[in-house]
Amino acid sequence: MFLFLSVLVIAFLLYCRYLTYQLTEKHFKLTKDTKLSIQTGTNDGLTIAQISDSHFSAFYKPKRFDSIIARLNQAIPDIVLFTGDLIENERYWQTHDSAAVSQQLARINAPKGKFAILGNHDYRRDGHEAVSDMLTAGGFILLTNQSRLVDQLSLTGIDDGQMGRPDYSTQPEKADFSILMIHEPDQIKHLPKLEHFDLILAGHSHGGQIRFPLFPYKNFGSKLYDQGIYRLTPQTSLVVNTGLGTTGPPLRFRVTPEILYFHL
Repeated sequence: MFLFLSVLVIAFLLYCRYLTYQLTEKHFKLTKDTKLSIQTGTNDGLTIAQISDSHFSAFYKPKRFDSIIARLNQAIPDIVLFTGDLIENERYWQTHDSAAVSQQLARINAPKGKFAILGNHDYRRDGHEAVSDMLTAGGFILLTNQSRLVDQLSLTGIDDGQMGRPDYSTQPEKADFSILMIHEPDQIKHLPKLEHFDLILAGHSHGGQIRFPLFPYKNFGSKLYDQGIYRLTPQTSLVVNTGLGTTGPPLRFRVTPEILYFHL
């Protein structure tokens, strides 16, 4: 019996490790006439890709990003958005080549721009300046309590809610459509007017990462919203990305890494 249980545990752990190497791509079509509608869509219109929570570390080295880059560039997004937690912990990158992270980020193609915010792990051990440099060297524009107009699209980024200095009064630019990037999805409860944004994109939760039936784990910052699409108001929807990497044990169960595409 002990041998059987041992084999079962080992098989389970191997499967959970295997899932960290999988990747799901989801496409949504965004339309705005009188209300926002999100549904499975096609590749027409302006394409916005969202990636999140790479957690580069000893368990997720820059080479692992090759498949992400290939899938992203194959989709030909106009804009790429990164919603925080580039690295797991700055302590690791103090003794390793962080330039390799930036070089990988630079290979992502997005003709209308690449934009990012910081997550709580990016701030660990005062790593936010180093992470900001990695993102900038990789061609990303960091939006920290700022808004940027891209054609008739407003992009807003608010700082991390746990370790940053978020300014929830940050307003979008006047545009036909507005997107807000936050790291922790539960940050929305601090927004004074949700309806100022058409779409809010978040990460942080990893979808629970190891998601047992009936007892899904929900970490601080994603207790209310941890995976998928939430209609917050008639005008505003929240989408929580399950991320690319892992934190804690380098395992996933019932939650695969994902890239999300929004066709506007």
